[in-house]
Amino acid sequence: MEKLRVMDLFAGAGGLSNGFEQTGQFKIQIAVELDENAKKTYKTNHGSDVEMVSDITELHYRDNNNKLKKKFRNIDVIIGGPPCQGFSNANRQKNTLISNNNQLVKNYLRAIEEVSPRALVMENVSSMGSKKHKFYYCEDDVLELENLGIIPETENVKIGDKTFLSEELITLIVTSANKKESLAPFLLDKNVFSKLNTVLKKSLKSDDLINYFKNNRNSYYFQKLLLIWDSLVSACWSKTYEEEWRLVHYYISEIIFNKCNVYTKQLYKSLKVIIETQKVMNKVQEVYDNRILYEKLLFINGDSLAIRLKTFSVLNYITKKLDFLGYKINDDKYIFNAARYGVPQNRKRLILIGVRKDIIKDKELALPIPLFNKEEDYFTIYDAIGDLEDVPPEIEVVRSEKLKTSFPINSSKLNQYLNGKELILYNHVRTHTRDMALKRFKTLSQGQNFHDLDDSLKTTYTDHARTQNTVYKRLAYELPSDTVVNVRKSMWIHPIKDRALSIREAARLQSFRDNYIFKGNKDSQYQQVGNAVPPLLARVIAESILKSLGEEVSNTVNELLGNNSNELDGEKITNTFSI
Repeated sequence: MEKLRVMDLFAGAGGLSNGFEQTGQFKIQIAVELDENAKKTYKTNHGSDVEMVSDITELHYRDNNNKLKKKFRNIDVIIGGPPCQGFSNANRQKNTLISNNNQLVKNYLRAIEEVSPRALVMENVSSMGSKKHKFYYCEDDVLELENLGIIPETENVKIGDKTFLSEELITLIVTSANKKESLAPFLLDKNVFSKLNTVLKKSLKSDDLINYFKNNRNSYYFQKLLLIWDSLVSACWSKTYEEEWRLVHYYISEIIFNKCNVYTKQLYKSLKVIIETQKVMNKVQEVYDNRILYEKLLFINGDSLAIRLKTFSVLNYITKKLDFLGYKINDDKYIFNAARYGVPQNRKRLILIGVRKDIIKDKELALPIPLFNKEEDYFTIYDAIGDLEDVPPEIEVVRSEKLKTSFPINSSKLNQYLNGKELILYNHVRTHTRDMALKRFKTLSQGQNFHDLDDSLKTTYTDHARTQNTVYKRLAYELPSDTVVNVRKSMWIHPIKDRALSIREAARLQSFRDNYIFKGNKDSQYQQVGNAVPPLLARVIAESILKSLGEEVSNTVNELLGNNSNELDGEKITNTFSI
């Protein structure tokens, strides 16, 4: 058969594309990715004939005559994982109401609508179906939601904490709204706001604040800012607000120039009012800018300021939109655990698989058949990286290529698959380990994490209790790993060596084979690996699409890594939400 042509949106380092290509029956024609280092990785592994596009928002599918451009006419499959942070009232750290990343979901759907591929795959976090992932109802949505039969829900959305200035602030904003006036003149520059917000957090502890201003860069920035303080004050909307602003100037000046730390609590009190006021005004301005429809603008709700508006579920919108566009999708079985498909990692992801109704007709949509039904049968961390145990990683990326001195583990199909026939070991690079980190490494046994440390080894963390269980995790050889994220930031530890996990080891846990080479600096490579879709999971998804399209599938993942039993081949998926 002629290879099916693929467009990969939000391609990242190319894990999803790699899985499709491994079948030998797909060819990547266009890939869209904004990150420069990820693009380098993608180009290195997927060939120079793939057209790379940076920004999906600037992708135009039609010419001046409104005809589909030639390069999009022969796209058979669109795949991708649009970022979607979701909106959550519980997330009090957010300084904005709307994440631009959420709009990227709509850009993915726009590609489906314009190109009308034969099949599609959309990958996302498993929580995308939860209530925290939603869109705000805006003027542009009214007609579309009516066509899709979606009824938005009314919700009180917190946009800031209540302060003694709240009543006055409400009057200002409601008056401005009635006059259709922007709040922009009252908003601080984003960089200034960010710096002040950092100072607010540091002022919770006197020592943290003093140390922050001991940093020459921070001190110099605020010395310059203090010189233009009056020009920032000129935009104040109230005498009371202006007084708080001048008090912040005084306290910061005393701390920087006179090394006086007695004003820490006063600084926090005044700066808290400034920051909360700015948060509220900024979020209300976002409502204006995004034409979000609201039932009640800015009111006191307990200890918070809130807006009453309407929201609708991201997942419900996506599934109804795809149905409207003519696709049969797996709308009731969409959570996949990568460990069941050969990936040595418990990684649950939401994956929508769709085929055009005019192609699949009355046939059932084929879904991936798991390799394993029991957790005890999952591939383990040892299967993935056991052969690299005695191969010391480099510290610097420039020295990352070395001759292989290890051999595949004969008893492990996965290890043989990942190891391949490569003579060079790429990306076997780890982060530098400082003295405190090394002490922690030496204390922890397999399966333990930060919370198992003695309190004397937790002193660099402000709030021990809030530290996640995956931080300073010593991996256990006999188990699959937890969900791989950026293992450098999480400080994952090798099962038996007192060192951080290398980029190559993390890539193996993601099921990248050794012939897949990552580019960019060390931090970027760790991040690329953590963001990727595991290629093995992508491969079984690609196989299911081939089956739905009526194509023969050869050399399947089950044939490579499974037990090849008839029972497995005939397995019937019964779990509604997780397969």
